Amino acid sequence: MRIELAAAGPGDGGFLEDMLYEALFIPPGEARPPRTVLRLPEIAHYAAGWGRPGDFGLIARCGGEAVGAAWFRLFPAGERGFGFVDERTPELSMAVRPERRGLGIGTALLERLCGEARERGFDRVSLSVDVRNPAVRLYRRLGFEVEAEADQAYTMVKDLRAAAQARRP
Repeated sequence: MRIELAAAGPGDGGFLEDMLYEALFIPPGEARPPRTVLRLPEIAHYAAGWGRPGDFGLIARCGGEAVGAAWFRLFPAGERGFGFVDERTPELSMAVRPERRGLGIGTALLERLCGEARERGFDRVSLSVDVRNPAVRLYRRLGFEVEAEADQAYTMVKDLRAAAQARRP
């Protein structure tokens, strides 16, 4: 299976919103919330107005079909995301369509997105993930470390400087 990654453009906000809904972790046995949950300000701000300065994202396609996305956005202290660390650290969001998980798409998205963040001058990236979410293993494998834990969620951070130094000969 060939995975193609392309930069998300201003017209991709709708797909990012779809992926934001897929990114919501629902424990096994619990019902998914209605899509109206995406209107809550604390969730909506991850994709609303996509394409503002500092936004960057990737869309993964397999056979021309959009199957996943990963993106980051900077937030001011007054508009903190769930994985907010500081105003200089972009917060990452990502999801892969459920039927395409476990095929390396998330790994490809995350590795490339972290590389893009480093190239754009960021020292680190952050994210928030439910402690029960299997994606925690992916994040740890790719160098994210738990910075804080609250309300069944980890705030995880990847130091991009350390990752760049580890690759130097």
